[in-house]
Amino acid sequence: MAVDEGEMIEAQPIEEALMSDGHLMHDGGMSSCDGNCGGHCDGGCSSFGSGHDGYCDTCNTPRRFCICLPSHGWVHAEYLLWFPNGMNLPPLVTTSPQGTGRAAAGVLPAAGVLYGADDNALEGSRSGGRIRFGTWFDRFPGVGLEGEYFGLAQATDSFFQNSNGNPILARPFFNTQTGQEDAELVAFPNILSGSVAVDVTSEFNGAAARLRRSLCCSNGCAYSPICCTTVPTSSRIDSTVGYRYYELKESLDIRERLQSTDTANPGSFNILDHFDTRNQFNGGEIGILWQGRRGLWSLDGLMRVGIGNNHQTVSIRGNTVMVENGNTTNFNNGIFTQRTNIGTYDRNRFTMIPELGLTLGYQFTRRVRLTTGYSLIYWGNVVRPGDQVDLDLNPNLFPPEAVPFTGALRPQFQFVSSDYWVQGLSFGAEMRW
Repeated sequence: MAVDEGEMIEAQPIEEALMSDGHLMHDGGMSSCDGNCGGHCDGGCSSFGSGHDGYCDTCNTPRRFCICLPSHGWVHAEYLLWFPNGMNLPPLVTTSPQGTGRAAAGVLPAAGVLYGADDNALEGSRSGGRIRFGTWFDRFPGVGLEGEYFGLAQATDSFFQNSNGNPILARPFFNTQTGQEDAELVAFPNILSGSVAVDVTSEFNGAAARLRRSLCCSNGCAYSPICCTTVPTSSRIDSTVGYRYYELKESLDIRERLQSTDTANPGSFNILDHFDTRNQFNGGEIGILWQGRRGLWSLDGLMRVGIGNNHQTVSIRGNTVMVENGNTTNFNNGIFTQRTNIGTYDRNRFTMIPELGLTLGYQFTRRVRLTTGYSLIYWGNVVRPGDQVDLDLNPNLFPPEAVPFTGALRPQFQFVSSDYWVQGLSFGAEMRW
């Protein structure tokens, strides 16, 4: 008879088992496996308590069989060491050799890129935690309720460069007025001194609530050369259906502080460009789990897919503070953020998010199982800050805006989607009661 998953306890005589608590269930009847240890066994085998308590000896003792104590509740806490894919960034900061003319300073493709122009931002390991918990229903054998939450610590990637004019610092763009590559100078000899800072952040978390249904299971005994005895074996397949939520929040900030070193044109600028994205997935989830047990060791595998709506939000804003001749003026735009693309934009997109997992476990005590595992989550069709930066600019929009204004309304906003995936290891412990 199929039973809820639980811990294996020492085999008992049939008469004793029948007098036990009603939750003690027959776990497969009389065993027919053979398996015996001939001769002396040098190796030992860890087990719960003394006398190899928890091992199946039905193969050697007549009229004895293995029983399971159903675990009505469980909690599984894990430390996560995951590795997400990097964020695509355009070239954001450039430099040129000393002696480069002002018109060519920082201009691509001849200039060297100090930050950006790759997908390496936010790469590397990230720590986090995950907790899964649930219970089986007494009145509905084989049916349970499970909840899950996980979160990764916020990741930050930063760049900072300060210069009195040497080295040259610039921010490259494509000038729509001239139809050529250009650059906005941050530091240049005898003209400007300044600094530029870039900060990129990312947060990823998720939650789920699902029903779990046991589809089929089997159990028996198998010979273990490690323990030199027979050990209980079992396998089961469960299906899950429920609700899934994911959230990916990321941001990109570019800050400049400029000070004119040209005595004929004194003044300073503080400039900010800010891009913020948020992806929120809400949908249904279906999955299947396989669990295999052999003595104290276990191996679990899962495949799930979330099917639903991804709500994408992009927020763009900028700010410039200009101090000239003792007068301070504020503008609500920067360099990559102008009235042509500043604002908050959102849309909905249908998305499927698959998840794979594999977990190796060792039953450390009757109630506690130690685990280590691997997970992979792939989320297609997400918006990320670096993809929303438009490098086609009209300098007539730079603060203060030219009057009368002429030329193209650039930068402009359009949704640009990419993929996000995360994979890595988990280390944890599961407790059942």
